[in-house]
Amino acid sequence: MTAFEPRQGQREILLYRGGRMGVSAVPGSGKTATIAALTTQLIGNTQGANDNIPSLVSPGERVLIVTYQTAAVDNLRGRIRRQIGSDRPALGFDVRTLHSLSYGLLKSYPGHAGTTTDFQVVDDRIANDLLNKAVVNWNAVHEDEWRSLAPDEQISSKWEQVWSGIATNVSRRIIAEIKNRRLNCEDIESSFEKILVGERATAFLRLGLAVYRSYQQQLETMGGLDFNDIVRLAVDLLQANADLRCRLGERWRVIIEDEAQDSIPLQENLLQLISQEHSNWIRVGDPNQAIMSSFTASDPLSLRRFLEKSDVEAVEMVVSGRCSSRIIDLANHLVSWACERHPVGAVKHSSFRQQYIKGTDAEDPQQNPAIDDSNIVFREYEHREEEFIDVVKKASLFAERHPDMTIAILVPTNNLGYEIAELLTQHDVKFDERLQISKPSRSISDALGWLLSYTASPLHRRNLQRGYEAIHTFLPPLGNLDDGGLNTEESRSADYDNVTRLLRSCYRPETLVFPADGEGIYDALPPVGPFPDLDVCAIRQYAEILGQSLRASVLPVEQHLLTVAQSLFDEEDMARAQQLASHLRHRQDQFPEWRLPELASDLLTSTPNILTEGERGFEPKAGCISLTTMHRAKGLEWDLVYLLGVDGDFFHSRLEENFFGDYDFLGGDPAEMAAAALAQVVCDKRKRGTVLTSAAAATNVGHVELIAERLRLLYVGITRARRYLSVSWSRQIPMMTKTRTANLAAVFQVLRSYCMLKNNEQNVRNE
Repeated sequence: MTAFEPRQGQREILLYRGGRMGVSAVPGSGKTATIAALTTQLIGNTQGANDNIPSLVSPGERVLIVTYQTAAVDNLRGRIRRQIGSDRPALGFDVRTLHSLSYGLLKSYPGHAGTTTDFQVVDDRIANDLLNKAVVNWNAVHEDEWRSLAPDEQISSKWEQVWSGIATNVSRRIIAEIKNRRLNCEDIESSFEKILVGERATAFLRLGLAVYRSYQQQLETMGGLDFNDIVRLAVDLLQANADLRCRLGERWRVIIEDEAQDSIPLQENLLQLISQEHSNWIRVGDPNQAIMSSFTASDPLSLRRFLEKSDVEAVEMVVSGRCSSRIIDLANHLVSWACERHPVGAVKHSSFRQQYIKGTDAEDPQQNPAIDDSNIVFREYEHREEEFIDVVKKASLFAERHPDMTIAILVPTNNLGYEIAELLTQHDVKFDERLQISKPSRSISDALGWLLSYTASPLHRRNLQRGYEAIHTFLPPLGNLDDGGLNTEESRSADYDNVTRLLRSCYRPETLVFPADGEGIYDALPPVGPFPDLDVCAIRQYAEILGQSLRASVLPVEQHLLTVAQSLFDEEDMARAQQLASHLRHRQDQFPEWRLPELASDLLTSTPNILTEGERGFEPKAGCISLTTMHRAKGLEWDLVYLLGVDGDFFHSRLEENFFGDYDFLGGDPAEMAAAALAQVVCDKRKRGTVLTSAAAATNVGHVELIAERLRLLYVGITRARRYLSVSWSRQIPMMTKTRTANLAAVFQVLRSYCMLKNNEQNVRNE
């Protein structure tokens, strides 16, 4: 393996002597390699490997690395082990995600944390189901209230659907805020007089509080915790137990936080508490790639504030060998324009940290691609269909002519990606799809996850029912069974709803799966039959799979999963099942105390991280087009990148433009209004540095944050390209029943003008 040769910025990090350090690293600057090198150095020095560097980690102590995604865990762990060398044991460090760290703390100290040892972690889908149920219940009780908010032109049925979406967005925002701020509902309601943003904002906050209570009650009834709960309870645990903080501080002598720009407030609290005994905390990230606050509770300014603290050693990693100088200049110009000349004053402060990428010097082993072997183009199309077809043709032709190069098509949203995927398929173009997890992948994980849940608790009728709901589409045609000669077409007429009702009311599940002599299906079901033959055949078929899973439970979990999968899946689906099985084996190695309930829960909640190539060490393949969103492209690079849909409807530039989630007749964005009201209740009248005295002001703060985040998203897209970059947009956008006209994005115009000027200068120099 090639030895790590640190460059400017990396060298300063490797001189770390303890205390708090903040690292701001530009795209392609070698952040992951530097973290691995520092960890290796800290571990190696426990044996006095470098007498010039004081030993921070003593024998028996460890370095804790906390990162954002599961894929990063595997990547970092692998890099560190390779640097340590195969002849030395990979001891002295732990790599965890925030949630696995918090989960481990709660499992290790359930009594102190106020949880039981068998608490259930609910996945996003279950959490959304509980949230939707809570909203439906609130709507049923307050029908007069929400109907009175409808605009005059809205018909009743349409408004009900629109309102449900509004109420869900408000409630999701308030639930996240309450849990991340660790607030108490009673304290909030007793301080409503502090709200300055108006009665309607107060009403939306009341809605969010009521739904929060209902949602939380459902969670507690099922003995469940959501992801925010896990971290919140871990913080509560450490804050209340000084001895535990001390023990953890002694175990993890140095904490390295990766992707710190995406940190949520609770993550900061947790790591601050663990490092309280020694203050050896290093936060590494790129503030200019903070693109997750639209989806999570992350604060995009958090890392920037940390870097500015007087007791923090701030280090910049600005040298990058990824991109050609043309693309570096374009990315730097975006930062400069946003910080100095953006038409919205607040965006100048909140969009970027004024940190500019520098190319490598002549001695650096990673040289930037030559300027003569690079290019940037900006394209306008009359219609989105024309844009998509042209990009697909150009990308496929480039892949054919340059089989040694990597290509990516990046889109702002998954829905646009699905349209591109359909076009690529129609044109018989080879491509890797890295959009939001596909329905087939989700279905496979559900099937195996609920089978494991059933096997872990076979007398639980909910598991019996959910297992069938998850696997019924994978069951072989009934005509293949010895069921009286039913053919495949007739097998499709089995009543799915009736089968699930029967399973839900099964009062002898053990008899269903393992009947005694003389017993049959009817002995396990309620005595209200007879039931349709096809339904009974479907239940019998399902029972055989359950019996197979129970018999295989004595095997290691990986073999258990694959044994069941072979009865359900074809060759392509078996490949996904093998990924899931390997993941569970890996998790059991990490957490030897886990049994089937924990493994099943992990399988159901971690699927997007398991079955998406990009989350498991995805590497773009030469000659094959990668299709993904700009968000999911972060951390990757390609020779050629197409950025599609860069229009003013997604990349806004003014506060008065139309934003998704705004409702003028309600006074703005209800979720932002409710969040502003909550901030004022807890004596935080300034939200992200702005004093809020009206609903419009609260909405504008939300607009500023979205404009700034979308600019950072465009920055991420630009810096994925090594040599060639194409940026495009369309004037006409097809809708369900009509075509609308999109706006030209100001940032598109600015960047295009800059490139035209640079090209003219280059031509003059060449002459």
